[in-house]
Amino acid sequence: MRTKKRIATLAALATSAALSVAMASPAAANTSSGCTVTPLKPIFAGFNSSGVKLVNYRISVSCSSNRTVSITQERYEEDGWPNPDDYLGTTSFTSAGVTTLSNVRTLVDGELGDEEVYHNVRFRVTSNGVTSPWTSFQKSAVLTIPN
Repeated sequence: MRTKKRIATLAALATSAALSVAMASPAAANTSSGCTVTPLKPIFAGFNSSGVKLVNYRISVSCSSNRTVSITQERYEEDGWPNPDDYLGTTSFTSAGVTTLSNVRTLVDGELGDEEVYHNVRFRVTSNGVTSPWTSFQKSAVLTIPN
C-alpha cells in the first residue's frame, strides 16, 4: 500500500513539474472560434526623438470571415528567480481578418545589464452576436536588449 502511495505522489509531482515548465515556455499560436492569435517575439524598433530605445510588441492575427477578435496584451521585463518579472503595461486591441498588430513602446530601463522583454496575449472571438470566453494567456519569446 505504501508503494502505491509513493508512486501516486511521485506521479503527481512529475505532472505538476511538467505543467510548470509548459506554462513558462513560450507558446505557439492559440486558436479559438475561428481565429488564431500569436504573440510574436518583440523586435527592436529604433529610437524615439529623445534617444530612448523602442520595442515593437507584435501580434499575428488570422480570423475567418464574420469574426472579430478582442485581444488583451500584457508586457513584461523578465527577471531571474527569485525576483518577479516587471509588469510594463496592458493594451487592448480589436481586429478582424488577417493582420499583424504593432504596439511600439519605449524600453523601460529598470536594471543594470540587459533588458529581457516579452508579452502575453489572450483573446476572445465575437461572431453573429455570440462571444467566446477568454483564452488563456500565451507568452511570446523573449527579446534581450543590451543597455
